[in-house]
Amino acid sequence: MNKLGLNIEISVIIPYFNASDVIVRALDSLIHQTLLPKEVIIIDDNSSIVHELEFLRKMSSTFPFDLIILKHDKNMGAAAARNTGIKASNYNLIAFLDADDCWVETKLEIQSKFIADYDLLYSNYKELEVQVAKRKLQQPKTIKFRNILRKNLSPVTLMAKKSSFILFDERFRRCDDFKMSIETLILNRKIGFLNQDLAFGYKRAIGGSGLTGSLTKMSLSFLKACVYIMLEYPKSAIRILPFILLELIKFPFRCLKVFILN
Repeated sequence: MNKLGLNIEISVIIPYFNASDVIVRALDSLIHQTLLPKEVIIIDDNSSIVHELEFLRKMSSTFPFDLIILKHDKNMGAAAARNTGIKASNYNLIAFLDADDCWVETKLEIQSKFIADYDLLYSNYKELEVQVAKRKLQQPKTIKFRNILRKNLSPVTLMAKKSSFILFDERFRRCDDFKMSIETLILNRKIGFLNQDLAFGYKRAIGGSGLTGSLTKMSLSFLKACVYIMLEYPKSAIRILPFILLELIKFPFRCLKVFILN
C-alpha cells in the first residue's frame, strides 16, 4: 500500500448504484495507489437498498483518505452523480472511477506528472482485467477533434482540473462524457492522452449485457449528443458531422460483433 507514503491533493469521484458487490474492489485499487488521493467521494444515486453503503461508513476511519458518502433522493444517472461529486470536492484536481472498475496502482502518480499542462488528461482503458505491461513512460499526446473519432476517452481514466472542467450534461444517461469532451475542445481547453493502460474493468463493453438493445440506446444517445452540440455551438457543426456519419457506419458492425460474441 502506498509505496511513496504520500497523498496528492485530488478528489476521486465514484458514481454508485446497487454495486455493493464490487465497490470494495474499486476502493481497494485506490488504497494501493502509489500516490493516494486526499478524498474519495461516493455518490449513491438512490440505490434500491436504503442503507446499502452503511458498512462503508462504519469502516471509513480505516481508509488512508477521507471517505465522503453522499446520496441522491432520486435516481438521476451517472452524469448527475459525477456533477454532485465535483461540486462537493475540496481540491482542484479531480478523477473519476466507476464502482465496477479499477485503476492500476500507478494511475494517479503517472497522471500527476503531466496534468499541469492539460485541462483534461485521459489514458488507455482495458475492458477486461489484464496484466498491465510495463512500458517506458511517454509524453501525453494532445487530443484534437479527429482523435476523438478513434480513441475511447473513458471517464474512468480521466484526471482533470476542476477550475476548467465543464460539468456533464445531466439530460443524458449515456454519452454525457463524449459531449463534455467535445465541448472542452470547442471552448479551446486542452485535452491530453497517455498511451498507457491505467484503468480496467471486468466486463466487455460490447456483448457484456443488454446486447443489441443497449447498443441501440447508446447509438441514439451518441447521435442525440451530436445534434445538441451543433445546436448549442452552431459554428462547430462542420466538426461534428463526421462523428454522425461514422456512427451510422459503425452501428451495424457493432451489432454484428455482439451476435458473433454471443
